Amino acid sequence: MKAVAIGKIAEVTGGLIIQGDPGITLRSVSTDTRRIKKGDLFFALSGEHYDAHDYLAEAAAAGSGGLVISRLVSLPAGIPVLLVDDTLAALQALAAYNRDCFKGPVVGITGSTGKTTTKDMVASVLGVRLRTLKTEGNLNNEIGLPLTLLALDDSVEAAVVEMAMRGPGEIAALSRIARPEGAVITSINETHLERLGTVSEIAAAKGELLEHILPGGFALLNVESPFIKREAKRCLGKVIFYGMNKPAGLMAQDLRPEREGFSFNAVLEGERHAFYLPVPGRHNVLNALAAIGVGWELGLTMEEIAAGLAAVSLTGMRLEILEAGGLTIINDAYNASPASTRAALEVLKDISGGRRRAIAVLGNMLELGPRAVEIHREIGKKAVGPGLDYLITVGNLAAAAAEGAVQAGMTWDRVFPCTEHAVALKILKGLLLSGDVVLIKGSRGMKMETIVQELLKFEGSKTVFHP
Repeated sequence: MKAVAIGKIAEVTGGLIIQGDPGITLRSVSTDTRRIKKGDLFFALSGEHYDAHDYLAEAAAAGSGGLVISRLVSLPAGIPVLLVDDTLAALQALAAYNRDCFKGPVVGITGSTGKTTTKDMVASVLGVRLRTLKTEGNLNNEIGLPLTLLALDDSVEAAVVEMAMRGPGEIAALSRIARPEGAVITSINETHLERLGTVSEIAAAKGELLEHILPGGFALLNVESPFIKREAKRCLGKVIFYGMNKPAGLMAQDLRPEREGFSFNAVLEGERHAFYLPVPGRHNVLNALAAIGVGWELGLTMEEIAAGLAAVSLTGMRLEILEAGGLTIINDAYNASPASTRAALEVLKDISGGRRRAIAVLGNMLELGPRAVEIHREIGKKAVGPGLDYLITVGNLAAAAAEGAVQAGMTWDRVFPCTEHAVALKILKGLLLSGDVVLIKGSRGMKMETIVQELLKFEGSKTVFHP
């Protein structure tokens, strides 16, 4: 955050200084006393199960430079205190102010799947020329996005922010804070059905981003997503469609699998350009196209864009390829949706290549609403084929995927529905051989990374798994 006086913060947030000198300036904020740094302005957020007003003394003891509160409580002496109506709203207002002070481009990214990967790719591309800030971890919601924008200061020349949502209106609220020059909608598919009901409504919620692009801005839209051309009409700037299987202004062609990813050609404005992407999964070429388009719209050369893609490093637990004792482990445990699970299964088949045994361990996909069982069953059916040797499922919903796989032709001696991680690991003990390729995939709430952690202990014995 650029240096700003307490008095200005009070003006921006509509707050009242009840303690301290309004001329004191601050440069950073915090919402967590466990991570607070000396001089941070601490916002005492409250939620259903917590109230940071209980930890004001800890914030002061940790060196906080000021406190933002929404109710009068016992206050530590000798520290500026700002009283506001709502600490979250105040945090968001300060973030919007700091973003307005920032003169570089901001790119907002949303979508049902691929947000984080695309964010990493866009940031890597822009980082070739510009000092680029990107969303870290899962700071993509009503708290995380403001915290990201409050990290904008004179050391930053561009920002790439990820935007997540659970229901309608949430992307619009985030967009009003971020005010992006550029936007990317990576995909529209069956996520958040529990709250939104239909894919059409999901598209409408994601499309809120397009109404908040700054004048002269642009949007990169995945032409292969349903309802995307309907949503494109909401865009206030230039629209660039991208894709592989449908005609678009920016297209990927001539995909060639490499050891760690793909080489491909991108066709833009009638010209063909060669790229290498060190990331597995054909669907990630689509994400790379979005990064190419953003880089081009922001003035980078194709040579700079290619260098950025070739150097990309993805956030952990997203198609992370690990080796342990002769095993190849595809760690895609961060989250799961029907589309991302289908994509991960394709990566499993690509890496095993029909020469190595392929084992998929799939946990529940959450937030799918009343069709959850049906959707899991369809995933199981589509998993069946020459590229899958064994399927292990974890959870009550994922059991429907096991049923679907059997309905599609797999035999029960190759399909193992489990209720717990421990049971799945026990089954893996009896299956694993050196050389196997194992995919681990499930929604965040399933904590499938615990299985990955145990797989990393594999010692490469021909028949024995050592937990």
